[in-house]
Amino acid sequence: MTRSVAIFLCLTFTIPALAAGQDLDQRIADLERQLAEAKASVAALQRTIEALSQGVQALRQGDTRSAVATTTAVPVAASTSAPSEQAAGTQTDASHDFAERIIGPEIGGNEQDNELEAEPEIFIQSRYSVAPLDGSGTAFDPNLRLSRIETRWAGRINDRLGAGIEIQFQESVEGSPEKLVNDAFLEYYLTDYATVRGGQFIVPFGFAVQQSSWLRESPERPIFSGYFFPGERDRGIMLSGDFGFLSAAGFKSLQYFVGAFNGNRFFNDNNRQVNYMARIRKIFDKDKLAVGASVLLGKQLLPRGVSGNDNQRLFGLDFQFTTGRFGLRGEVMAGNRPSTPATIEPVFFPAFRPGAHSSAGALLVSYRVAGAHNVYARYNQFNGDPATGLNIRAFNFGYFHPIGQRSRLSFDYQFKNHPSFEDDAVNGRFQITWGIFLK
Repeated sequence: MTRSVAIFLCLTFTIPALAAGQDLDQRIADLERQLAEAKASVAALQRTIEALSQGVQALRQGDTRSAVATTTAVPVAASTSAPSEQAAGTQTDASHDFAERIIGPEIGGNEQDNELEAEPEIFIQSRYSVAPLDGSGTAFDPNLRLSRIETRWAGRINDRLGAGIEIQFQESVEGSPEKLVNDAFLEYYLTDYATVRGGQFIVPFGFAVQQSSWLRESPERPIFSGYFFPGERDRGIMLSGDFGFLSAAGFKSLQYFVGAFNGNRFFNDNNRQVNYMARIRKIFDKDKLAVGASVLLGKQLLPRGVSGNDNQRLFGLDFQFTTGRFGLRGEVMAGNRPSTPATIEPVFFPAFRPGAHSSAGALLVSYRVAGAHNVYARYNQFNGDPATGLNIRAFNFGYFHPIGQRSRLSFDYQFKNHPSFEDDAVNGRFQITWGIFLK
């Protein structure tokens, strides 16, 4: 009897202890699992924060190519989210990228928010062109070419000083080594709202001239860019910034650019005068609408033995608008007909006459079909072509889609009533373009 009681008492206290031990082990296992999941979530959140910080930094400095690549990477970093949340995040990023590309809020911005590093940005664009334009005089067999090979270093050196340099190697491949240097400038940050830049850089006129080739929908810029601003660059000094320091609501997101440049088509400046350029741009409604106005006042070269009006005056208006999946851009400009292209020695356009005028315009409609799939159509016209004197009309439509984070494939078909000198030698009716951006 005593032995039975002892065994009963032993079991009475041992079984709960064993059960408690097993429960403790299970709780420890559950806590360890939850801890591992929490650590994974924290790591994913940290990667997302870093990606978003890089995107904000890229947008502040005007590097929309890096911003597109960074924001595309965010949903991947947050891979612990549920599939529906990931899909919603991807959709949001695609919509955001679309609006950023249409509006371009940081076009013309400085390099203050980007630290200068030894690692360069590299942009490579290859193209397949077929079906040359009738009567262009530059017929080619269907060909593959490297339309752009560029490397760039740009950023802040210290709290007050920044710099940038960009080299384009395709010019050397095509036999124009004098055009190797795209950008070479220094900039000084007077305040958070004012920057002085000096050297060689993109001129602050209109939208299409300044838009990055990485982001542009069509293979090349509108016709007027190649005539009025060959190479899109000039040498000079510029004051730029915004009126954010003013308290009035109307001055918020109001940008300004004022500069003096060599002019005369960039390579053949020999009239010892400068051209003055100014631009103002306002962004409305949370980056859904932007309007801008630009002006250029200066002188240009006249052929030897020819006298008359040597003014170089150009006026332009542009707007960008986006709503939902639709984007719309328009730009017009008019002024004195350009006398020369960008050449080392002056070469004058056959249809140039002192006092003659030219006008141009472009309208682009873009639609985001689904995700990052995009289609577009663009009409652009140039009246008073300096090479032929004709009015040139062109219409092109196409499709482009990012492949991964740093690559993009596009297809474009073009209708054109007359050839124009600035792009027909390399562009046919149909283009397939593949671009890669590395950082």
